[in-house]
Amino acid sequence: MIRKRTRQVIYAGIVGAGIVGVAFAGYAIHASSQLEQMRISIAKQYEDEISALKQASGAVVTGWTLSREIPAGERITRQDLASIDLPVNSVPGDWLKASEDIIGKAAKITVAPNTLLTGSLLFEEGAVSDDLRYREMGFIQLPGELEQKDVVDIRIQFPTGQDYILLSKKRVESLAPGVVTSTLNEEEILLLSSGIVDAYLHKASIYALKYVEPYLQREAIPTYPPSDAVLQVIRKDPNIIDMAEHALTASIRAGLEGDLALVTSQRAAEFMSQKSSSTSVRTSQERSDSFVLDAGK
Repeated sequence: MIRKRTRQVIYAGIVGAGIVGVAFAGYAIHASSQLEQMRISIAKQYEDEISALKQASGAVVTGWTLSREIPAGERITRQDLASIDLPVNSVPGDWLKASEDIIGKAAKITVAPNTLLTGSLLFEEGAVSDDLRYREMGFIQLPGELEQKDVVDIRIQFPTGQDYILLSKKRVESLAPGVVTSTLNEEEILLLSSGIVDAYLHKASIYALKYVEPYLQREAIPTYPPSDAVLQVIRKDPNIIDMAEHALTASIRAGLEGDLALVTSQRAAEFMSQKSSSTSVRTSQERSDSFVLDAGK
């Protein structure tokens, strides 16, 4: 009897162990299946992200560059433009998509060829007013290193030390010895005329100061206040403007003649000798550079 019960217990234990084993195996299979599905899902997510990154890095946009160097202040024409394809993640936010947004605008600074054009590099000049005229001025004391296309303020200084801005941010359209040409509107022409007569009557001087970065710097505000007395003199005798202009020009020339008179023949010869020596050294250096380039070929 005991043996039979023992056998039953053993059988029951075996059956129970089998059930537990089957349950554990089922759980293990289910858990393994879930882990596999999770692994597949994560792998697919990574693959999608990698694919998206590859597509983004491979995407290109078309921008615009220059086919030649454009000096500061010069307008850009259609012939100056060349298209370029660049990765989308390498272009700045203000890159210009359409050529119509570029043509007719001017460069703020000198822009080299193959430079991607952006909004921060360009500016748009105002429309030409109907009263704009060219004005030659030979009565202004000019900076020594003034060149065509430079931008200047024209100022007036009185013997008392008072100094005012007559004209602001005027571009040198053309330059001859002692004579500068710029464009003025009607208001500026009248203001300049008043300044010329004022300088003539009160022994003041009219001079120019050059901007460092004219297309990046703000325009100065004219501060010269034309006096009623000067305006009355102009009304009474309009010819006084020409007279004053000639007097100022003669004064500048007299100052130049005085400076030249102080230069002795010996100093003049030394200057010419130094200039000739400098030219010779520069020519020799250019030849040496040319030889090095040829040798490199």
